[in-house]
Amino acid sequence: MEYETKQVPTAVVEVDSNEHVSDKAKEEDLDPWAVNTKETDDGKEWKVSDMSSKDRSVDLITVLIKIAFIFGFLYLFICSLDFLSDAFQLVGGKTAGKVFRENEILTNPVAGLMMGVLVTVLLQSSSTTTSIIITMVGSDIIPIKTAIPMVMGANIGTSVTNTIVSLTQSSDREKFRKAFGGATVLDMFNWLSVIILLPTEIAFHYLYHLTSAIVGSLHSTESGKKNDMLQIITRPFTELVVQINQSILNSNSINYC
Repeated sequence: MEYETKQVPTAVVEVDSNEHVSDKAKEEDLDPWAVNTKETDDGKEWKVSDMSSKDRSVDLITVLIKIAFIFGFLYLFICSLDFLSDAFQLVGGKTAGKVFRENEILTNPVAGLMMGVLVTVLLQSSSTTTSIIITMVGSDIIPIKTAIPMVMGANIGTSVTNTIVSLTQSSDREKFRKAFGGATVLDMFNWLSVIILLPTEIAFHYLYHLTSAIVGSLHSTESGKKNDMLQIITRPFTELVVQINQSILNSNSINYC
């Protein structure tokens, strides 16, 4: 038995070269720095009128609890600064204050700037460095004029952190370009701010006079005594943990047992 084979004609699909050219041109026109703005909304609209009284009560209680947690953590943060200030007073005492006040190198604004940079690079947190500087000022260990360049140095030191974070995106070329570019913008902003503000502060001490006027207006009372509102709020809790005898602390001889 013989079978006949029929040849099926194949359709030839011609590809228009113009389409490839247009697609290539579109890819070249794409901005590599563009941020992806895809919509993530699930389409559900939140309306108060559609909620039941039970759902409204639950949402209200949730918001109130969140607000209470925020103020509670803020109160603990302020108390922690007070504890840190007391610790500096106990450890350093009067001698540490003399070292920072009378040493010409430590009172140099450029040296203070470098100290702020170094501490922030070691701790990898400008907020921690700034908190330590503030507590040292509150403990009368360092004066305000010495602390201002240190805070500026802390802002420069945090530039190292964002550069390190940008290096974690080195596996993806486009993401690394965006991350390193954003870190560089922040670095330049911090450096330019310090380059402009630090010489102005050294020449005119405008930040020192401004802060002194603000703190003086907040602490001044009719009787002439200083009245610190934060101390009034935090003292009932902090005195349960630590109490400092200022007369013994300020004496020339401190006995440790």
